[in-house]
Amino acid sequence: MGEKNSEAVARKLLIYSQALPKGLVGSGSAKGTAASESAVLHYLSTCDPEEGVIPSEIAAQMGYSRARVTRILDALEARDEIVRVHDSEDRRRVLVYITEHGRRTISEHNAKSTKALSHFLEGLGEEDSQELLRILRKGYKITYGSHSPDDLDV
Repeated sequence: MGEKNSEAVARKLLIYSQALPKGLVGSGSAKGTAASESAVLHYLSTCDPEEGVIPSEIAAQMGYSRARVTRILDALEARDEIVRVHDSEDRRRVLVYITEHGRRTISEHNAKSTKALSHFLEGLGEEDSQELLRILRKGYKITYGSHSPDDLDV
């Protein structure tokens, strides 16, 4: 594939890859949660529930600015999906915990997303779905090295 052709395909791929999730789960996600809020909530749901997460770690993991993380946490806290607690050992540090309500929200969002994606894949059909998976797996390996999602505990 020539450089100009690969750039054109790359632009189209970016457009489609950004539009597809919106079409699958709507402009936001469960209960009016913005996509970035859902991403943070999902990240928190994968962390040890006994240990809080500091906002700067969330920013680093998500690739967001600290200011953006603060706005996201404010929104999640207003909906009782997270709580922020001062660290008992260092009162200057704030630890973030996902609440049960937050876990239910992300569980509902994941179920809705899975159902929508399943419907999408049914429309593609078995052969095209397997081809899409093959291509995505190959892209994942190119991007992240030797590991593919099949190799990971996802």
